[in-house]
Amino acid sequence: MKSTTKILYIERDDTTFTPHQDIPAAFQGQLIPYARFYYHEDKDGSILDQNIRAGEFSIWVHSIQMRPGVEVRPCAQYQVITLHAYDDIESLRGAINNREQLEKEVSLFNVMASDEPSLPGTQQPMSFHINIEPYALKELSREFPLLSALAAIPISNVTGPLHKAPFLLNPVSRLIRDRILRAKHIGNSAYSFFRRNAADFYGNYTRRLIAPAPIMMNDAKRQQLYEIFRYILEHLDEPLTYKMLQQKFGVEEALLRRPFEQEFHLTIPELVLQEKMAVAFEMLSTRNTPVTIIMERLGFNSLPVFLSTFDKYFKYGALQVMDAQ
Repeated sequence: MKSTTKILYIERDDTTFTPHQDIPAAFQGQLIPYARFYYHEDKDGSILDQNIRAGEFSIWVHSIQMRPGVEVRPCAQYQVITLHAYDDIESLRGAINNREQLEKEVSLFNVMASDEPSLPGTQQPMSFHINIEPYALKELSREFPLLSALAAIPISNVTGPLHKAPFLLNPVSRLIRDRILRAKHIGNSAYSFFRRNAADFYGNYTRRLIAPAPIMMNDAKRQQLYEIFRYILEHLDEPLTYKMLQQKFGVEEALLRRPFEQEFHLTIPELVLQEKMAVAFEMLSTRNTPVTIIMERLGFNSLPVFLSTFDKYFKYGALQVMDAQ
């Protein structure tokens, strides 16, 4: 029996958006308010595409429901570099102890404009990826230095992978992705939120490109790192310095540096800043908590320092976030 193939546009420039009220009730809980929607349904199934434009970044979430035997194959209406995250729950359950399989979850591709699919097909129910047009890479790398490694990769006119080594959708990149999927932000501040999170998602990947040869770690050391990681997320009000964490967990400072960065693709100070800013943005957007209380809950002792840190991170003011919602 011949299989049926459907087109999945991973980048498109048409404006045939689907109004919010025309999206079936089954998908309503997945909608990101700031996104533009494309919905298609026929006898073979349905596809909901959500797209968020955030400057140089184009974020896509595809919810796919196809009958058995129908394969969805990607193509783009213009050339993009795409960082695609694959996170199938059933596959993960079978691969929880298989690090090699887990590391095949995220791929970086150059995709040329074409009406014909040129990437492998999928039957998975969800696809998440963030696109960048090649011309924007040089300027982005000036603003976000970690992306310099990406800008240095030769881009051809052939569709295909740009890096042979697979990327692990680690706890940090999963945090960023899930933040995007859950976001309910609207107004001008939403643009800054999505743009910064897209840059962080790419930065976590490109850290892998410049990483030195990996250090061998046993399971006990890795377990310690994950305990420290969880502690950081739950205690953002504390002075999370190397010295403090070293004493708290009774480990050598060396474990908190290169091994931590190897496992999570960012340093402890970078993680602390990233998560403090994420929490600050969420709290500010609710407009229910005074800025001074948010500042204290996140361990800032000075309001000017908090406001300047937030503005530098998101390129958007904290007080503007409160006003934009």
